[in-house]
Amino acid sequence: MLRMQANDATALEILFDRYARLVFRIALGVVRDRGEAEDVVQESFFHLYRKCFLYDGEKGTVKNWVLQIAMHRALDRRAHLARRGFYVGTDTGSLDDTLLGETDLDREIGAKLNRAQLEKAFDELPESQRVTLELFYFEGLDLREISRKLNQPLGNTRHYFYRGLERLRKSAFVQRLRETKRC
Repeated sequence: MLRMQANDATALEILFDRYARLVFRIALGVVRDRGEAEDVVQESFFHLYRKCFLYDGEKGTVKNWVLQIAMHRALDRRAHLARRGFYVGTDTGSLDDTLLGETDLDREIGAKLNRAQLEKAFDELPESQRVTLELFYFEGLDLREISRKLNQPLGNTRHYFYRGLERLRKSAFVQRLRETKRC
């Protein structure tokens, strides 16, 4: 660590050779995806390189510090992936309560929705509302990220999101789904 703090680039290579497999195993156990775990390894060692001056040998060993950074990076990545729907694949269960309402019947209908069916319902929406909802539900962006991506005020993004949801609830497609379930 002293060598790395003195800007010796070979010190990072030594740390990487020594701890990369262990960091990878920790990351894989947390994020449960090889590609994401590899990204966590890179992020961890990049963080080590940038923040090497924060290491204090009196507080613990280099190994413990590396593992602590790896664990925090992996947990951050898992939380990020969970927010983006990485672990749910194309399951649209998160739409159940939002799209169809709060009754048990509505939840059952929502559980049967799939992406293809939702895209048909989205065709009935104005483009601004459709794009906002697609970015939110299918690309996992939050409203602030959508606002930045579409280069529009956050208030407009919220308006498109909530008006789009309301229109989707009232759409003929969702109404047909409700009627089909009742029969």
